[in-house]
Amino acid sequence: MIRLALLSAATILVLSACSTDPVTPNDTSTYVVATKGTYFVNDNVIITIDAGGTKTDVPAPQDSTYVNGTKSIGGKTAVESFVFIGGFPTDTTYMAQEGLKVSTYTQLQFDVLGAPVDLGNKWVLTYDANATAWTALDDTIPSISIQAGPNTYTGSAKLLFTGKKLAAENITVNGSALSAVKTEMKMLITLYVDFGGFILPVPIELIRNTWFAKGVGVVKIEQDAKVINAPPAPPLTIPGQRVSTVRFNIAS
Repeated sequence: MIRLALLSAATILVLSACSTDPVTPNDTSTYVVATKGTYFVNDNVIITIDAGGTKTDVPAPQDSTYVNGTKSIGGKTAVESFVFIGGFPTDTTYMAQEGLKVSTYTQLQFDVLGAPVDLGNKWVLTYDANATAWTALDDTIPSISIQAGPNTYTGSAKLLFTGKKLAAENITVNGSALSAVKTEMKMLITLYVDFGGFILPVPIELIRNTWFAKGVGVVKIEQDAKVINAPPAPPLTIPGQRVSTVRFNIAS
């Protein structure tokens, strides 16, 4: 399952920008390839950050993402893909296309006060080919629990994700240029944590850019690392990511 890169996400594909003339694939208006046997091989970089804001690019192992077909999950029929690192399965991702809308099944999980906070699995609208802007997720979680050492903190959470198109760009994959639409998703997660009767709002705002190409799907993902400060809580460091496809093959 795709983890919002509040942790590290093992997910789909990403390519490098170039300036050659684009080779446009067949316009099938498909943004999620469902054909079993399709695969993508990706290079990965995790962007770490310390409390002072210093960032470091850390190369991560290359992964292979294999499309396994379709499966019903979370109320949608989705394309299931297995992620392998070094030949071992490490993750499973789910994406669904309904009309020209693409959604990703996302596990919202990260660390606060040194403890994991799990906000559950949500379908996030990552792309709408017919819109310039859209609401990707609007949800409220009435009850959360954070176990930090011997202490248990409770609270609630508000999720508001919005997406928009930016511009078309040319990217290179398999040695050829591909035209893709760059999108931006602003992810605002506000935690309301109860510290002994004092409710502390912890706003977390992240930006993720994703590039979509017709007939291929996601061809680039970037999310920067960020430090969230909400005194008296300690700084919350959230890593970023870059995933770069080195090759792919769409099964016939």
